[in-house]
Amino acid sequence: MDDRGVRLSSRARGIVPSATLAVNARAKALAAQGREIINLSVGEPDFPTPEAASAAGIAAVEEGFTKYTPVPGIPALREAVCEKLRRDNGLDYSPEQIVVSTGAKQALYNAFQVLCEPGDEVLIPSPYWVTYPEQVRLCGGVPVFVETDEESGYILDAGLLEK
Repeated sequence: MDDRGVRLSSRARGIVPSATLAVNARAKALAAQGREIINLSVGEPDFPTPEAASAAGIAAVEEGFTKYTPVPGIPALREAVCEKLRRDNGLDYSPEQIVVSTGAKQALYNAFQVLCEPGDEVLIPSPYWVTYPEQVRLCGGVPVFVETDEESGYILDAGLLEK
């Protein structure tokens, strides 16, 4: 049981609290004391939503676009992602191979959930976002860290993977 009397699964009890949220809370506390803080802990922008994004959201609601979308994403968006990958990255995918998520962490968590069996090792290139190891553990996997560097562009290669 946690401090609120809620029974948590053994998986949930096995992960550590979010370092991101701890740093964010500390940064906010220091800012509240009058300290000048540049808070890089969470992905929350310190500027208003761009007008074009706000207008597009309002237009979507006004046009009745208010229902659940297909689980892998809106077909036109998946096609646009394919085009972007072809144009900018030289990669050729079909929309059926693309799944749109709410963000990178959500996409990784979904992938870990469907691919990891208990005890599977999951390679995590370092540096990495602090939640990745906990996501792997929550899904029953074992994080294995692979050091990358600026010289290689932080890209994994076969030599690193063989180590």
